[in-house]
Amino acid sequence: MNVVLFRPFRDPYRSSMTMYADTLERRVGAWLNAGETVRSVEFPGPRLEGPWRYWDQYVRYQRFAGHHGGSVNHIVDHGFSHLIRSLPGDRTVVSFHDAVVMKVPGVSWRTRRAFEYSVRALRRAAAVVCDSESARQDLKSYVDLPDDRVHVVPLGIDEAFRPSPDRQQARRRLGLSGDIVLAVGHTQPYMNIDRLIRAFGQLRAQHGSEATLVKVGLPFTPDQMRLISQLELDDHIRMVGRVPFADLPGYYHAADVLLYVPLLAGFGLPPLEAMACGTPVVASNRGAIPEVVGDGGILVDAEDDNAMADAMAEILSQPQTRRRQVERGFDRAARFEWTQTTRRMVELYRSVSRG
Repeated sequence: MNVVLFRPFRDPYRSSMTMYADTLERRVGAWLNAGETVRSVEFPGPRLEGPWRYWDQYVRYQRFAGHHGGSVNHIVDHGFSHLIRSLPGDRTVVSFHDAVVMKVPGVSWRTRRAFEYSVRALRRAAAVVCDSESARQDLKSYVDLPDDRVHVVPLGIDEAFRPSPDRQQARRRLGLSGDIVLAVGHTQPYMNIDRLIRAFGQLRAQHGSEATLVKVGLPFTPDQMRLISQLELDDHIRMVGRVPFADLPGYYHAADVLLYVPLLAGFGLPPLEAMACGTPVVASNRGAIPEVVGDGGILVDAEDDNAMADAMAEILSQPQTRRRQVERGFDRAARFEWTQTTRRMVELYRSVSRG
């Protein structure tokens, strides 16, 4: 069995897909028997801007894929599931992560049509893997597939995300002090960044908090920066930018609470990573987030700034609440191990290989 992982383009908004492919390749390789291999393939030098991106993604990469398949193929991002049109469907697995572009406002018609074009190709797949039950339900809205061809395989948490033996040392190393609210991820509209910023402003204005918001990941957009200035929060926000994976646990260790409130998510790794590190979580109640977070975090309405601010204030001001959320977070995060994810993926690959 020769498993080939087809990767999406490496653009700033697909960094989680790069991590997913990296992790699969590394971990699946460790589970394979003699004579079984796994390798990844990606289109060389894609153009990421303008109409050329569509040409490279939907024409050139599809042609390229037909010459680089294995005995089992895994398209790791459903946005590239059109590649299956150049691969043997009965030997191809596709990961479906979410239907965000179809369910939130502000998405261009081109992006929506591209989603539909790619997802229609899933009918050819031997198996489709969803990260969550929520993602599986989204998939059913767009493609009619037999239940035995759709598999829910939750993601795991990397072992790097563990409690720190010295949280204060982590804070000193990063130059952080006082109460820290952490935000992790990109800033596309569905990430609900405007409400996140407003909720942080209300935490300070209505609850008298002196907290600092630390943003890890892509920087705020110009419109978001204008909102920060309007709310007079410029001096209370620290933008770190993208950080190496090895440095990310340190930010969770240094934080007092993670605020993660997307309008929709097919899974939601940051809350799991935070809980595994012992950081309390305030998260939205949308998409797969309740399914993933459970009682390990405080779930709030993604459109209720006051509820976000109140939940953060409770964690920051009530030691008993904080301790309870840390303990529940540990228990919840322990359910998501890459060992189980990898085992199920290898079993699926072997099943597809046998036909």
